[in-house]
Amino acid sequence: MAPDKEEENKQSKRKLTPELYDMYAPPVYGKILSIVHKGPIAGKVLEKVFVSAYSNNPTFPLRSPLMSLVDIAHEKSKKTIKALTIFNECCSGKSIGIKDKNKTT
Repeated sequence: MAPDKEEENKQSKRKLTPELYDMYAPPVYGKILSIVHKGPIAGKVLEKVFVSAYSNNPTFPLRSPLMSLVDIAHEKSKKTIKALTIFNECCSGKSIGIKDKNKTT
Protein backbone atom coordinates (compact mmCIF):
# COMPACT_ATOMS: atom_id res chain seq x y z
CA MET A 1 0.00 0.00 0.00
CA ALA A 2 1.31 3.45 -0.88
CA PRO A 3 2.28 5.71 2.05
CA ASP A 4 -0.53 8.18 1.32
CA LYS A 5 -3.12 5.42 1.14
CA GLU A 6 -1.80 3.86 4.35
CA GLU A 7 -2.09 7.16 6.23
CA GLU A 8 -5.56 7.75 4.79
CA ASN A 9 -6.60 4.26 5.93
CA LYS A 10 -5.33 4.95 9.48
CA GLN A 11 -7.22 8.24 9.56
CA SER A 12 -10.47 6.66 8.41
CA LYS A 13 -10.22 4.06 11.21
CA ARG A 14 -9.96 6.89 13.76
CA LYS A 15 -13.03 8.84 12.62
CA LEU A 16 -15.71 9.40 15.20
CA THR A 17 -19.06 8.37 13.80
CA PRO A 18 -22.45 8.81 15.48
CA GLU A 19 -22.57 5.03 15.94
CA LEU A 20 -19.24 4.98 17.77
CA TYR A 21 -20.29 7.89 19.96
CA ASP A 22 -23.63 6.22 20.76
CA MET A 23 -21.82 2.99 21.61
CA TYR A 24 -19.04 4.43 23.78
CA ALA A 25 -20.48 7.59 25.33
CA PRO A 26 -22.69 5.91 27.98
CA PRO A 27 -19.97 3.79 29.63
CA VAL A 28 -17.42 6.61 29.35
CA TYR A 29 -19.91 9.07 30.87
CA GLY A 30 -20.56 6.59 33.69
CA LYS A 31 -16.85 6.41 34.45
CA ILE A 32 -16.58 10.21 34.48
CA LEU A 33 -19.67 10.60 36.66
CA SER A 34 -18.28 8.10 39.17
CA ILE A 35 -15.29 10.42 39.62
CA VAL A 36 -16.72 13.95 39.38
CA HIS A 37 -20.24 13.24 40.82
CA LYS A 38 -21.84 16.18 39.01
CA GLY A 39 -23.77 15.73 35.76
CA PRO A 40 -23.02 19.09 34.14
CA ILE A 41 -19.30 18.74 34.82
CA ALA A 42 -19.32 15.13 33.64
CA GLY A 43 -20.94 16.24 30.37
CA LYS A 44 -18.18 18.79 29.73
CA VAL A 45 -15.48 16.25 30.53
CA LEU A 46 -17.14 13.75 28.16
CA GLU A 47 -16.93 16.30 25.34
CA LYS A 48 -13.25 16.85 26.06
CA VAL A 49 -12.58 13.11 26.09
CA PHE A 50 -14.01 12.55 22.62
CA VAL A 51 -12.40 15.66 21.16
CA SER A 52 -9.05 14.65 22.62
CA ALA A 53 -9.29 11.08 21.44
CA TYR A 54 -10.45 11.72 17.91
CA SER A 55 -8.70 14.96 16.98
CA ASN A 56 -5.54 15.43 19.00
CA ASN A 57 -4.28 11.90 19.42
CA PRO A 58 -2.60 10.23 16.44
CA THR A 59 -2.06 7.02 18.43
CA PHE A 60 -5.71 6.58 19.42
CA PRO A 61 -6.73 3.87 20.14
CA LEU A 62 -3.77 2.21 21.79
CA ARG A 63 -5.94 -0.70 22.86
CA SER A 64 -9.63 -1.11 22.22
CA PRO A 65 -11.44 2.19 21.60
CA LEU A 66 -13.52 1.76 24.77
CA MET A 67 -10.53 1.12 27.03
CA SER A 68 -8.62 4.00 25.47
CA LEU A 69 -11.59 6.33 25.99
CA VAL A 70 -11.97 5.18 29.61
CA ASP A 71 -8.26 5.87 30.21
CA ILE A 72 -8.60 9.38 28.77
CA ALA A 73 -11.82 9.92 30.77
CA HIS A 74 -10.11 8.88 34.00
CA GLU A 75 -7.18 11.22 33.38
CA LYS A 76 -9.37 14.21 32.44
CA SER A 77 -11.77 13.59 35.33
CA LYS A 78 -8.95 13.52 37.87
CA LYS A 79 -7.49 16.73 36.42
CA THR A 80 -10.91 18.38 36.59
CA ILE A 81 -11.37 17.38 40.24
CA LYS A 82 -7.89 18.70 41.06
CA ALA A 83 -8.59 22.02 39.31
CA LEU A 84 -11.97 22.40 41.07
CA THR A 85 -10.38 21.60 44.43
CA ILE A 86 -7.68 24.23 43.90
CA PHE A 87 -10.28 26.75 42.79
CA ASN A 88 -12.50 26.07 45.81
CA GLU A 89 -9.56 26.27 48.24
CA CYS A 90 -8.26 29.44 46.65
CA CYS A 91 -11.49 31.27 46.10
CA SER A 92 -13.88 29.53 48.50
CA GLY A 93 -16.10 28.91 45.49
CA LYS A 94 -16.90 32.61 45.22
CA SER A 95 -16.56 34.53 42.01
CA ILE A 96 -13.51 36.68 41.69
CA GLY A 97 -14.15 40.41 41.41
CA ILE A 98 -11.75 43.14 40.38
CA LYS A 99 -12.30 46.58 41.81
CA ASP A 100 -10.87 49.73 40.34
CA LYS A 101 -8.63 51.19 43.07
CA ASN A 102 -8.78 54.65 41.50
CA LYS A 103 -12.57 54.77 41.54
CA THR A 104 -14.12 56.49 44.56
CA THR A 105 -17.53 55.52 45.85
